[in-house]
Amino acid sequence: MSKLFAAISLFVMCIAVTSRPAYAYLDPGTASMLLQGLIGGIAAAGAVISLNYQRLKHAIQTRFGKKNDKSDH
Repeated sequence: MSKLFAAISLFVMCIAVTSRPAYAYLDPGTASMLLQGLIGGIAAAGAVISLNYQRLKHAIQTRFGKKNDKSDH
């Protein structure tokens, strides 16, 4: 684990030392595009969860040890 940490630290330091300022301009359309992407990602995650709700619910219940009451009736 410490070798991985050392490698990542070395990589980050090399990037920090060799980086140059990017004289870039971000227009207001860029922020709007990023916001649309974020909202779209949240909507997609909500759709996936709602479409797979029963499977997700069953997986969580079995993971945390809750039993289903339907088997008793």
